[in-house]
Amino acid sequence: MRNVPFVLYMKQLRWQILVVIVTLVIVAVLLFSQQSPVATGPFLPQPEQGGIYTEGLVGSLGRLNPLLDWNNTSDRAVNRLLFSGLIRFDEHGLPQADVADGWGVSEDGTLYNFTIRSNAVWHDGTPVTSDDVIFTVDRIKSPGSLYPQDIKDLWGKIEVTRLDEKNLKFTL
Repeated sequence: MRNVPFVLYMKQLRWQILVVIVTLVIVAVLLFSQQSPVATGPFLPQPEQGGIYTEGLVGSLGRLNPLLDWNNTSDRAVNRLLFSGLIRFDEHGLPQADVADGWGVSEDGTLYNFTIRSNAVWHDGTPVTSDDVIFTVDRIKSPGSLYPQDIKDLWGKIEVTRLDEKNLKFTL
């Protein structure tokens, strides 16, 4: 009689073990029956001219003006696609040519000379000049600009001098 409860217990346990085994078999069959997608073309997408570029943004656009995008990451993301600066920084934080194709820094780090590319033009074909860069810096410094005061103060300490049509100097 002592074995009767144990036998009943084992029968119940057997059903539970059977359910677990069947579940594991079903999961294994489903996992191993999945086929990997077969590559039917080139492994890397090939670039095409024209078409539409789509980029997802978190947030909404406020202004398409690079001078006013400091407070909105969506504006900044789109403006970086649309507008150029004198230089850009690569993924390692190193300066790369953009509108300027050359630049130099004095030994003491207080003078920066930039040369604007000869083929740099606005959307209407008008050449980009040193005067355009100075205009942009003056807009940032102006009392009526929407920049925060600390940015205006920082740029207020920087003097930009036109050397000629395509060359300018920043003095810190």
